This record gives sequence, C-alpha cells and structure tokens, in this order.
Amino acid sequence: MPTIPARRIKVGVLGATGTVGQRFIEQLAIHPFFQLHVLGASSRSAGQPYVKAVRWKLSTPLPEVARGMIVQECTPEAEGFSECGVIFSGLDTDVAGDI
Repeated sequence: MPTIPARRIKVGVLGATGTVGQRFIEQLAIHPFFQLHVLGASSRSAGQPYVKAVRWKLSTPLPEVARGMIVQECTPEAEGFSECGVIFSGLDTDVAGDI
C-alpha cells in the first residue's frame, strides 16, 4: 500500500469546464495525494468562479473545493500553473498543441 505524502501535490486542470475536465475535477477533489490548485478553460470562462463558468454535466455534485476557484485562461503564462507538480489536460487536440 502506498504511503500518503506529508504534503499533497498541487495540480491543475486544463479544459476544466468540459466533460473530461469535470471528470478530472470530480476525482482529484477526493484524491489523497493531490490538491486542486488551478483550473484553466477558454477566455469565455476565464476570470469567473468555476461554479458560474461551468455547466456541470456529471451525476455527482460539483465538488465544494472547486466551486469558488477562479478559472484561468489556458495559456502557458496563466497564473498558478507554474506552481503545480502535475497538470491534467482535458483539452481538445485542436487547442492542446498551442498550449
């Protein structure tokens, strides 16, 4: 059985408002090793609290930890991503190459 790290690893999610991004958030919110640190999406969603930017599609409730997080635009210089140990991507392939 793996040992739980003393400090959880900060993670980011690109494409956070899409279905794949939502699934990442659902799972990462309860993961014992990871801490949701930053959420990225399109410029339409950037600057908004996640709860207002997303149309939640999953049958499980939107995790409390993500509700108030301010969505960042998916750009290499977006605030918070450089502090992450891991970044998960739910971006479409047509946009992912640019990032």
